[in-house]
Amino acid sequence: MSEVLNAAALPRDPRRPIAPAPPLEPERPRIRDIAAFFFRARRNLLTAFSDLVYRQPIVRRAFMGTPVWIVSDPEAVKRILLDNVANYPKGVQQQRRLRPAVGDGLLTAGGESWRWQRRTTAPAFQHKKIVAFAPAMTAAADDMLKAWASAGAREIDLPREMMFLTYDVLSRTVFGADARTDAQKMGAAFERYFDTIGKLDLAAFLNLPEWVPTLGRLRARPALRYFHGEIGRIVAERRALLARAAAAAPDDLLTMLLTATDPEDGRPMDDRQVIDNAITFIGAGHETTANALCWTLYLLSEFDWADARVAEELDRVLNGRLPTAEDAGRLVYTRQVLEEAMRLYPPAPFLGREAIEADELCGLPVKPGTQILVSPWIIHRHAALWDEPDLFDPERFAPGRREAIHRFAYIPFGAGPRICIGMAFAMQEAVLLLATMLQRHRFKAVAPEAIEPHATITLRPRGGMKMRIEPR
Repeated sequence: MSEVLNAAALPRDPRRPIAPAPPLEPERPRIRDIAAFFFRARRNLLTAFSDLVYRQPIVRRAFMGTPVWIVSDPEAVKRILLDNVANYPKGVQQQRRLRPAVGDGLLTAGGESWRWQRRTTAPAFQHKKIVAFAPAMTAAADDMLKAWASAGAREIDLPREMMFLTYDVLSRTVFGADARTDAQKMGAAFERYFDTIGKLDLAAFLNLPEWVPTLGRLRARPALRYFHGEIGRIVAERRALLARAAAAAPDDLLTMLLTATDPEDGRPMDDRQVIDNAITFIGAGHETTANALCWTLYLLSEFDWADARVAEELDRVLNGRLPTAEDAGRLVYTRQVLEEAMRLYPPAPFLGREAIEADELCGLPVKPGTQILVSPWIIHRHAALWDEPDLFDPERFAPGRREAIHRFAYIPFGAGPRICIGMAFAMQEAVLLLATMLQRHRFKAVAPEAIEPHATITLRPRGGMKMRIEPR
């Protein structure tokens, strides 16, 4: 059964006929159209695009002489992210938003630097390690619920609580308990960063040099100082422990980063690379998962029939106990709801790429320098790819139907060689945290009509999301 998603959907009719082909020539917007786009995008990039992008496989534009393509055709996306990935590195705008925080870490590095860092960090996300993290994940959620009960909580700021929860999980697993820092301060720093550098401002729109001291860049500096100061302290403490008593150091990602060497020349990561990657994993490891949890709980608060079905599955599979790693595979419908939530509200809504050599997409010639936007937000709501795309329908991901979805029509974690390295970790974490919370509580949005998805680097609810928590 499906119901119309009546909150935070775009004001458009998904049943309109699908246009058969992209425009033959790029549309050249007038100055006033460009200005209108900027002001809409400045407030919320999700609302800046016309209905055309949700019906056409490729929409081509030109801005100040630079071709800009919005690409939604799955085969074209496959070529960009997999088949000809070397020709489409991350675009300059995406790099400018990420590099101030994560430097040349795994998220932003290219070429051999990226390949080496990927090889170095991959063992931390092997299946057996992820499975071993499950008890720590559920323990973090259990401790949070006990804290709510002790405080007599009846209403919570859900994004804030989910940020604390996923940061606690990260501290207990990938970075070890001794690598903790203040979760509230870290969450506030990331929020400031995303709300400043993460926003589209005039400097980004006009492609001004990075040294121009815009208001956003100035406001982001305290957050950047906090990231690098705190993570630098943790790295220094762990390096000292390794030098003093290597056997006492936790077997976690931080130790792995500090002890890894290039298999070809034996070169270790320097402190700058370790810090960049630690910030990358902290940011990506708690921000995106926290947002996925928020949107999943929001949808369950809106659709009682889905919430009831999740509760029935949890009762049947778990019978009141904490979930285990094996249960993550048994909670089929819970996972379907999570996947549908990430379709409607992808944690990273926009991926920017740039063509460095000539190519062809959907039979159209791509010039070097073309800016490419691959948007999970647009692709996941595209009329040519999904039946009634604005409907909330977890059955899309049911066994037998999930396999029919084109691999490049559903990309909440990206795709190709640069797919999120922590995808399996995040999926296990999200399912286990949802199962632990939803066994004991029902979540109801306080003001669902006011909830609005807001895109910066990630997809957050603008102004927060107040939830009432009710015992089951």
